[in-house]
Amino acid sequence: MNNLSQIVSTIFYLSTLTLAQNLIQIGNQCTCEQLISQFDCSYFSKCQFIDQVCSQKSCDQMNFEACQSSDCAWNNGKCSKFTNCQDYQVSIDEDCFNLKHDCIYNHLTKTCQTQDLLQKSCQEQDQANCYYGIEGKCIYKDNQCQIWINCEDGEYEHCMYGNLHCMWNIQQNKCVSVPSCQQIEDQLCLFAFPYMNSMDAYICQYDKNGNCQDFDISNSSQESCISQSYGYYQWKNGKCTACQSINFDLISSAIVLTILFLS
Repeated sequence: MNNLSQIVSTIFYLSTLTLAQNLIQIGNQCTCEQLISQFDCSYFSKCQFIDQVCSQKSCDQMNFEACQSSDCAWNNGKCSKFTNCQDYQVSIDEDCFNLKHDCIYNHLTKTCQTQDLLQKSCQEQDQANCYYGIEGKCIYKDNQCQIWINCEDGEYEHCMYGNLHCMWNIQQNKCVSVPSCQQIEDQLCLFAFPYMNSMDAYICQYDKNGNCQDFDISNSSQESCISQSYGYYQWKNGKCTACQSINFDLISSAIVLTILFLS
């Protein structure tokens, strides 16, 4: 048991070391309030640096770009605090899209409305609508709709619904997963998603030869840290540091699997 505990402790340490450098959750970028330097604060147009403190601008101070990256809403050429989708006067689809907050345009009423949340699980979807369920992406396999686990199960058209997580490999003529930056080929070298139906991702960057590689915090400087990490890391205490905590659920799962394997 002592040996097993030692192995698990080692795995936990190594996993934490690796994931802390690379694994982030899409959408959880640094907030204005987390940033400690004026340089990093200026990376986001929604942030302002006043009296040595970084904070988010008020909605009415934001331009279109800043408004779109905040929790505010853009309507009629100005940014304001978001209320409800149906509260805004709109003319076209784009007006609702610019509001964000899952607002969609109703062509019959010519109003914005909140997108209805999915109510069915994959197993409850029929073959024609077997794309998304409560638990995530679905696929029709073995004569039933079920949660999509492996990209390789997707035909060409269905592979497109696995965007971010899957890509169509022309050479192999099949749908394949993209779990690491090194496997990104025709897609932009931005993020690699190792787990289907999860927004946990590895940050990627091009090396000097134009190849897609993992984001290397050890090679980051105060000037490059936040930009190379697309706003997920900041320069803090002399090193490039993630603003958000890593997903410890993944580490826990890995340890549980290891224990079962070694038992």
